[in-house]
Amino acid sequence: MLRCPFKWVTGLDCPGCGSQRAIRAFFAGDPGEAWSYNLLLPFLLLYLLVITLLPLCGHGIARRIHAALTSASAAWILLGVVIFWTIIRNLINV
Repeated sequence: MLRCPFKWVTGLDCPGCGSQRAIRAFFAGDPGEAWSYNLLLPFLLLYLLVITLLPLCGHGIARRIHAALTSASAAWILLGVVIFWTIIRNLINV
């Protein structure tokens, strides 16, 4: 497994720390273990799946949902969630 450069330099977990182990556990058939490595990863993967598949639907509602999920506001909210997650996971691990 690759080492996280952020953790190596700072000693803190980055938002993606544990993602490699989580993906490996998920594909090994253990979603519970995958969830324990990185709680944010399943939500981010679902978000990416939705914004990838929505354009394939030709309906107007799908286009509006896709536009909302890929807007600047959504990007700022996602960034805020990632920063919040980074802070919380490092406070818990202290």
